[in-house]
Amino acid sequence: MEQGEKMNLVEVERIHKDKERLEELKIRTKNCCCRYCGGKLNLRRILYGVTNNGRVEIFCDECDRIEYGTNQEIYEIAKYYVDEFEFNHYPDNDDSLKTYQMNVAKICDIISWGCKNLGILDYDGFKVPININDTIMGEEVIIYKADMNSEVEIRDMDEDAIFGRQTGVETCL
Repeated sequence: MEQGEKMNLVEVERIHKDKERLEELKIRTKNCCCRYCGGKLNLRRILYGVTNNGRVEIFCDECDRIEYGTNQEIYEIAKYYVDEFEFNHYPDNDDSLKTYQMNVAKICDIISWGCKNLGILDYDGFKVPININDTIMGEEVIIYKADMNSEVEIRDMDEDAIFGRQTGVETCL
């Protein structure tokens, strides 16, 4: 009889964790997009084996893949970074849309990791207000001549001065 009660407690614990996980997935589905294509995410029950009970996962219909997703702001920044700096983490792959999407996803992972470790990102989104600087997100920056201060002195420095080496002294090599 004790064994039966323990089994019930374990089963109750599992059901509780499944419900908690499902709520987290619902929140991510609302707040996130696909790391590869930026598409909308939805929940799907993935059936496997001979059982009718499947596991609920976040899924991208456009990429046809199980995808945990990333925040829309992070996706936009990652896409800008890959475009602007021609980032390619996979130089051995052909130059295709798939490789581009993999590069964007890699940058999404890096930015998400950094934000999580700084404590400003959780599974349900950012903990602090996010203000993305539009000037680095592809808008043109216009600098007028009047804005430039022509009175700023520009001094020349040679390599020895940069590295703090004294000139005119013999060195032994």
